[in-house]
Amino acid sequence: MAVVIDHLYKAYEEKNGEMQYVLNDLNLTMEKGEFICVLGKSGCGKSTLLNCLAGYLKPDKGVIAVDGTPINGPGPERGVVFQQHALFPWRTVLKNVQFGLEIKGIKTARETAMKYIDMVGLNGYENKFPSGLSGGMAQRVGIARALANDPEVLLMDEPLGALDALTRDSMRREIERIWKLTEKTILFITHSVPEAVFLADRVIILNKGKIQLDQKIDLPRSRNINDPRFTTYVQQFESAITGVSSDSVITE
Repeated sequence: MAVVIDHLYKAYEEKNGEMQYVLNDLNLTMEKGEFICVLGKSGCGKSTLLNCLAGYLKPDKGVIAVDGTPINGPGPERGVVFQQHALFPWRTVLKNVQFGLEIKGIKTARETAMKYIDMVGLNGYENKFPSGLSGGMAQRVGIARALANDPEVLLMDEPLGALDALTRDSMRREIERIWKLTEKTILFITHSVPEAVFLADRVIILNKGKIQLDQKIDLPRSRNINDPRFTTYVQQFESAITGVSSDSVITE
């Protein structure tokens, strides 16, 4: 298993003498190379789960292990991509991507960085600064920077949320292509149900800090959003999130 989350609890506040858990006895296992998308209403615990996996938050109870090793903080085996690309504005694309490698003292930092710049389709832009990039291009740099450290697991917190519709659509296909090339294990947080159906091997829906639904997506790649089966999955997940019944709900 790439990731095992065992009886995870995380609370932010106490009410009437009782802890209010954002994550409440959550259990999840991710296989190596699996692409999991996490859906749910705002406040359901999606970003908290990702931040616990990243090591930015310490769980109150429970264990998270990557390749059998419990995590106790951030580590190179987990790469993170956020909604806002968080690039260093004073560093070029190349310098941003090779930043983590430089810190490690890796002599082939430039060559490795160029490999991933090419992988995300930005060859020729390596000397550009973030201010000269579009939103989609900046997110590609963020993905390349995360991949350059060769993490076992890639954690993506709504990385396409700030993009316009056309860019978002092309970036979904780009992320799918990169995932196929790298075979990374990916946990991807999103508010978009169609995005989750397009990208995921499995969709997880969180509700009140627990897993409400864990559904495999049995559709060939690359997926056609006009396929009736695609629509059926979308309707199922929207129904589960909103609580509104649908005549097109499918079961395991």
